[in-house]
Amino acid sequence: MHHADLSDFEEVKNIFYQYRDIFPHIRTDYLTRQIEGGHCIFKDGVVITYNFYKRPQQIGTVLAAKFDCILHQIVKDTNKYTSASSVLKEFFEYAKTDVWLSVRRDNVVAKKFYEKNGMKLVGECSWADETLPGDVYLYQRTRSLFNAV
Repeated sequence: MHHADLSDFEEVKNIFYQYRDIFPHIRTDYLTRQIEGGHCIFKDGVVITYNFYKRPQQIGTVLAAKFDCILHQIVKDTNKYTSASSVLKEFFEYAKTDVWLSVRRDNVVAKKFYEKNGMKLVGECSWADETLPGDVYLYQRTRSLFNAV
């Protein structure tokens, strides 16, 4: 996996800006921290930001274990013909643990993408004082799903 470095910052930022309607909350200081912290994959025009939990973490109605991975964002440069699926599958291999993410419930395109790539709907969450419903997805590698919920 290729981790972004600060020389990639402008390109990474511009890819996120293609999705301002979906990610209006993504700020340049956040992207800088993700890159400097080694938590930003940048490969073939696909950007993945992520982290590993240092302790068990509640994600809506489910509990992620210590050392599990949380995928924060995945975006693809709309100007490049590349497979976000292949980069995501490579990321799953890199992570070597369960990978979780939360997504807005109305983001049908993203949810189909996650399901196509082996992720399962395992819980619910919400944002904005519970006015914005979301779903929690899991790419399971390490343990029984029954232990995850």
